[in-house]
Amino acid sequence: MIKSKLLKIVLVIVLSTNSLRAQELSEKWGIGLNTSSVLYSSEDGPTVGGRYIATLPGISVSRYLGKKVTISVMFSNAINDTQQYFSSDFNLSYDIFNPDSFLRPYLLAGVGVVNLLDSGLTLNLGGGGTLWVSKNIGLNAQLMYKVSTIGGELQKSHFFGSAGIVYSFSPSRNKRLWEQ
Repeated sequence: MIKSKLLKIVLVIVLSTNSLRAQELSEKWGIGLNTSSVLYSSEDGPTVGGRYIATLPGISVSRYLGKKVTISVMFSNAINDTQQYFSSDFNLSYDIFNPDSFLRPYLLAGVGVVNLLDSGLTLNLGGGGTLWVSKNIGLNAQLMYKVSTIGGELQKSHFFGSAGIVYSFSPSRNKRLWEQ
């Protein structure tokens, strides 16, 4: 119930933004698919039903805002795991170096909604990077610490790592490794 409502809200926001500024967006959007792992502490593992959760698939949509800043939304869901974990994250990332480089490390901060036994809000802090292997395709990895801020007693802070592939609709912004 919460998942479908949240997904509808995000889609309305993305589609309304797209219709308002369609001319500018053709150069700034990206989409990604990833797999993720969730790690709870040894103290919190028994409370949530285990320390490790694998999520697949994870889907992300991002928009480069300029001045080294990107906004992204990511959805992750556990499939074939004993724990039913679903996460929606809204993050801002800041490119540490030149955003036109073939390797783009970044720092990120944002908020998330996690549904595992009960729902709760998290404060996300972390970093990652993208290695552009072609003008449009990149390999991405990131690690976040999700600090449980609002939620029931069953919602706990945890690490969230992901790795995947991203597609940029803006080939002019990305250099390949051999183009240095």
